[in-house]
Amino acid sequence: MSEFRTAARIAPLVAAMIVAGCATAPSRHGGAPYSASALKLCPGVMISNAPAATGTREILSYTPFAVVRGVRLARAPVEACVSSAYGPRAGGAGSFHEGLDLYTGDPSTVYAGAGGRIKQAGTQRGYGLTIEIDHGAGVTTRYAHLSSLAPQMRAGAAVSGGQPIGRTGRSGNATAVHLHYEILIDGRPKDPLKVSG
Repeated sequence: MSEFRTAARIAPLVAAMIVAGCATAPSRHGGAPYSASALKLCPGVMISNAPAATGTREILSYTPFAVVRGVRLARAPVEACVSSAYGPRAGGAGSFHEGLDLYTGDPSTVYAGAGGRIKQAGTQRGYGLTIEIDHGAGVTTRYAHLSSLAPQMRAGAAVSGGQPIGRTGRSGNATAVHLHYEILIDGRPKDPLKVSG
């Protein structure tokens, strides 16, 4: 994680951002939410609930977006690598993990996975500084363990897909700087890497 490279050939807002060496170069898809074109498991970490990956730790069959009830969602709305996936896991913060942990090393910009309206922006028990966005049709995303919120992030505010909403952190019960990202359908968490329909 100590190797860094400068992100190039991306939107001016992101062009100066330094990304962790474990992450894949970011890309923008016609103004759609920020997401990597590929996603990797973090190196040097045992991930008990890891999805299938190549020998170079690239997640197999990864697509950067899901369409859920007509809402186009980013599966990984921050430049990062996966340190814990959705599903049962050994030890740590519980036996079942209801989201995707995206490790950034240092605080990094988190983007709205899709357009919508902020349901909640503030501290939640265990999650720390958190934003929840209602995208309509029973689809909600949760962004937890943030270190800070972008200006104007408050309940009721409208956000666009790909809009910066905050920065990764380790608030709440987190032990490393990352984003805990959840996609919820009718209030129930779904696997961000597999959800569709």
